[in-house]
Amino acid sequence: MKYLNRLYRYMLKLVKVFLKGIKFTISALLLPSRNRIKKQQRTLEVLSSLSYRTGELKGYLQLVANSVSELLDLDWAVVTLCREGFERVLASSIDMGIEEDYQISLHGTLTETVIRNGRCLYVEDTSIDKSYGEPPDGYLAYLGAPLRLPTGEIIGTICSFHRQPRKFTHEEMILVEIFAERAATAIDNYNLYQKQQEINLALHSEIKERQEVEQALQKSEEQLRLIAENLEPLVWMYSHDRKPIYMSPMFEKVWGIPIEQWYEDGAVCLNAVIPEDRERISIAFKKVFLDGGNYDLEYRIVRPDGSLRIIRDQAFPIIDKNGQIYRVAGIAEDITERQQEQQRTIKTMERLSEIGELAATIVHEVRNPLTTVMMGLDFFHRMELSENARKRLTLALDEAERLKRLLNEILLYAKHEVIQVIPIDMNELTLELIKNISSTQVAIGKQIGFEAMPEPLIIFGDKDKLTQVLINLLQNACEAVPEGEKISVSFSSLISSRQICMQVQNRGTPIPSELLPNLTKPFITTKPSGNGLGLAIVKKIVEAHGGILEIESSPIAGTIVSVLLPIAT
Repeated sequence: MKYLNRLYRYMLKLVKVFLKGIKFTISALLLPSRNRIKKQQRTLEVLSSLSYRTGELKGYLQLVANSVSELLDLDWAVVTLCREGFERVLASSIDMGIEEDYQISLHGTLTETVIRNGRCLYVEDTSIDKSYGEPPDGYLAYLGAPLRLPTGEIIGTICSFHRQPRKFTHEEMILVEIFAERAATAIDNYNLYQKQQEINLALHSEIKERQEVEQALQKSEEQLRLIAENLEPLVWMYSHDRKPIYMSPMFEKVWGIPIEQWYEDGAVCLNAVIPEDRERISIAFKKVFLDGGNYDLEYRIVRPDGSLRIIRDQAFPIIDKNGQIYRVAGIAEDITERQQEQQRTIKTMERLSEIGELAATIVHEVRNPLTTVMMGLDFFHRMELSENARKRLTLALDEAERLKRLLNEILLYAKHEVIQVIPIDMNELTLELIKNISSTQVAIGKQIGFEAMPEPLIIFGDKDKLTQVLINLLQNACEAVPEGEKISVSFSSLISSRQICMQVQNRGTPIPSELLPNLTKPFITTKPSGNGLGLAIVKKIVEAHGGILEIESSPIAGTIVSVLLPIAT
């Protein structure tokens, strides 16, 4: 509205200027001189043709400068813009040979006098009258008028110069003032147009930005709704007056209550909670609205079919810009199966513990008579026996020894792993074990290659139990390859997961793929004389250290056993 009022005032001003020009022209036409009549006819033509088009300022001001120079028969006319003690030429009737944004100081110039006094000024001969300032070199006569806005602000001048001294008539001064008023109006309209363009551009940009934000919000809302409707957890939101405004479709599946009923009756959720949990849930829900706190609760519900479900519900308030609670949202999930699985796991662990205790008892009970049997066999071994009797005695001793090892491994597997944690350099431990095992019967004729890492590989673990892991893996690898074959042991550091990876690789006969998933289960083995407890014990020890045991086997790479252990921090 402010800009429309200004535009209206400018139009009135323009009409006044135009009428003033016509009045000047008519009065001049009444003069008897034929030359003057022709000149004023030309003036009327110029004023009639002088039309400013929105946004095209430069050409219009150039026409003003040329017209002043022509109609007043002057050597030079310029339109200038004056700001902060400097003037910049906007249009000139002659080529000045300067850049468009060239600035000239007003100090001591005729233009400065026009700007300071705010009225038309003419000097017949500046070489005689120097009180108003200096003209450009080579010019003596001067006529100038200020460019005044409707607000009264003077923004520039129309200055005209002549190389010879000359007088200026009152009509000529009026004519320059008319052109100055038109130029000022055009400049102000141009500035108004530019401001309006900036406003339009800003509005357009703001509208576009708001449209983009709105589209992004709509897209995000659609995506969030899609996610919420396909998530297994249940998403809900209540208004500040505790009415449901969004319930994800999964509620109907878990509660067994149609979604429409939730919106019709906000208490349908609470009514489904068993009486023992209902008051606790109601208090927590109200507290979120009143105090703005969160809650994380478990409660039980009864479905319409009579089945019982366990729900975990987490709620939090949504605060507006004034700090007021205007929404409460939450995520709920059905944890019935999880709770049941936890209970089954606890029972299984208790059962395994009982089995372990039973196994330990059985082992101890068998060990005593087995020791007696082995003592008797050792006694007979020192006696002179026939060849057949000695063979049978040796076989009996071997089987008794194997039974003893089996009992020890059963006891070890059934035993609960207690880790005595100390810092261990896996480089040093591996080098020491490879040196010791290389002299054993199982490793004779086999090459065990190991290249230690350049820096210590420190982990926190139980040295005795990790020694057992390494011995078992190295013995298995040695048993899997014939003499002359090589076994590779290597370490690598997994920085991203803060783990070290130890790999023991042999290129013996690959393990069938159907056996790989079961190798760490008790009593599963590929050895003719094995009992299948070695890798099961290794897995227990590795997992007790927070690690992972992996086994791969293929005809190309052979068998690779990987042990991943956390690095000490």
